[in-house]
Parts: sequence; structure tokens; C-alpha cells
Amino acid sequence: MQPTKLRRELLVFSLLFAAGMWLSKTAQPLYFESHEALSAFGVGYAVMAIVGGLSVVWGAIADRVGGLTVVRIGSVLYAIGLAGRLITDLVPTIVFSAIAGAGASLALVGIRPWVRSSVPDQEIPGIVAGRNLGNQTGTVAGTIIAAGIFAVPAFGSDGPRIALLVAPVIVLTGAVWLLYASEQTGSWEGPDPNTSNPSGKRWLCIKLVIIGLVSGFYVSLITPYLPLVLTAAGASTTVAALTLGGMSCAQIVATSVMTKRARNPRPVTLFFITELGTGVLTLLAALSLGLAPVVLTAILVCRAAFVAIAVAAEETIQYAVIPASASGLIFGASQTAFLIGDALGGAFGAQIWSSGSPSSLLLTGGLITMANAVLLPLILRREIRG
Repeated sequence: MQPTKLRRELLVFSLLFAAGMWLSKTAQPLYFESHEALSAFGVGYAVMAIVGGLSVVWGAIADRVGGLTVVRIGSVLYAIGLAGRLITDLVPTIVFSAIAGAGASLALVGIRPWVRSSVPDQEIPGIVAGRNLGNQTGTVAGTIIAAGIFAVPAFGSDGPRIALLVAPVIVLTGAVWLLYASEQTGSWEGPDPNTSNPSGKRWLCIKLVIIGLVSGFYVSLITPYLPLVLTAAGASTTVAALTLGGMSCAQIVATSVMTKRARNPRPVTLFFITELGTGVLTLLAALSLGLAPVVLTAILVCRAAFVAIAVAAEETIQYAVIPASASGLIFGASQTAFLIGDALGGAFGAQIWSSGSPSSLLLTGGLITMANAVLLPLILRREIRG
């Protein structure tokens, strides 16, 4: 497959999928609250997280069935799950949340074996950057569409319901788009000592699970609390919202540059520099809390750009070390570990916030980020050299 064609297919699909996801995420709690069903919303959210967290299972299925096929099936299932959010009764909410969780996880995990089997290694960095650009643009688009729907006076209180109707249509459009995509299974699977060595696969999986746990932990340790950090530093809620918007724009710009220029880079070096830079900027953010809020805003926007590049570099490293024959399974295990770390980090962050201060939270997150900059190259040094 032509790399440019795959990059375009994946970018458009990721944009549509993320736009539908975030449109629904924005509208669902408002819709359930208006129907006095927030308890059902909470249960459904937990069910979706649990089912979606079984990424290792969905990844194994993707390896057997084929990545592109699984992405198509997952997209349709996710759209069905989103449509079911219009029903606020507890039992249907649980059922449709399970469908949405399985569909989203299938679609996202299936991308790895699809890409791995379709293009040579040197083209993967550009593909990864394109996918991330689609995700980031889709996230912004979804929230903007939601705001636009809510702002239409004629919709009134029906705004959330209309948004929930539109969201699955957007996701289904992405599934239809993929009907024109193609997969070239196995064409780019070169010699790999891990491919025919079950022990090598197992150790690689364990290493990536450790990395996933650490990454998920420090991401959710900081990210959910950034609006609170900004307001605690003296910024208004409006400035906090604008800062988050600026962070999204910085990530889109950084990823867009990578999409155009990323070919044959050194992802390990790039990851080390940007991850270390992210940690340093997080420490600087902690030290800037006593200064004008605009200083903190500038640091966080710069940090967001570094995060975007580090995430793309880490994903490129994963593609390089994971054997094509088990890309779905191993990435699925890593993703499951990330989600576990994500839950632990969020809970630990709440404890630090309530018992310490914003600076304690940022200092802890910054130090862990800097440690991760060293951990990933160190723990994967054998695979990277091979």
C-alpha cells in the first residue's frame, strides 16, 4: 500500500472517530442529568472502562482476524453503543456501554496490526504522526460541534439529545470511509527474533506492560488537574479554558509538522529529548506558581507540544520492537496496563492534591516523567539494538 494513501485513510478515520467520541462524551452527562439518571451514567461509564480495558483480548482477535477488519467492526459496534446512550434506563445503559467499550477498543487496537502489515518500517513515523493529528483535530472538532449544537437557540434543552444523535452518525461515516481502505497482510513482516520465539514475545510484553503502567500513571497524575492548577495559580476559569485550548492547538501544530517531515527519524533519541523536556517543563510549571498566570500558561502550552511529540515517538518505538505477528496482542496488553496506570494515577493525584498543593502534584509528575525518559530506552535497549 502507498504510505501516503494509508496516512490519509488513517488521518480521516481518526478525525471522524475522535470527533464522534468527544461529541458524545460532552453531551452524555448533560443528557443523563436532564433525565435524572446520573447514577446510571456512572455505572455505564465504569462498564465501558472495564470492557474497553480488555485490550489484550481485542488485540489477540485483531491478530487473528486482521487489523482493518477489526477496525471496521469495532467502529460499527462503537456507533451502536453511542446511539444507545439515548436510553437512560440502567440495564440498557449497561448493555450499550459494554458494546461501546468493546467497539472502541477493537477499533483502536486493530489499527496497529493494520498499519504494521501495510507499510515498511521507515514509513511508520509519518503514519503515526498522521493518526495522532487526526485524533487531536477530531477531539477539538467534537467539542466545537457540541458547543455549536448547544448554542443554537432553537434546540433549547434538546441540545444534548441532538448531539447524541449526531455522534454515532459521525463514527459510522468513519466506518464507511474505511470501506475504501485496503490491507496488505504480512507484506512487511521482516525477520524478527521475537516472531518465532515465544519467550521473547513474553518478555517484550512484560516490558511494555511496565512502561504502559508508568505512562498511564503519570499522565493521569497531572492532566485531569491542570484546570485546577491554573485557577489555583490565580487564573480565571476563562483563562484556564483558553489555556487548555492553546495546549490542544500546540499539539496539533507539533503533530502536523511531524506528519509532513517524519521519515527515518531516530525515535528513541526523539523520545528521550521530548520526554525529558516534558518533565523539565513540568518542574518549571511548579516553580512558576508564584509568578503571573501568563507564565504558567506559556509553560503548559510548550509542554503540550513536547507531550505530543513524545507520544508519537513512543508509539513509533512500539511499532519497531513489536513483532508483526503479535502486534495486536502485545499492544493490547500495553494498552490495558496504561488504563490501569491511568486509574491509579488519577486516584493518587487526588490524594496529593487534597493533602499537598499544586506544586507537590507538578513536582511529583515532573520527576516521574523524567524518570520515564530514561526507563523506556533502558528497558527496551536489547530490542532497540536488535
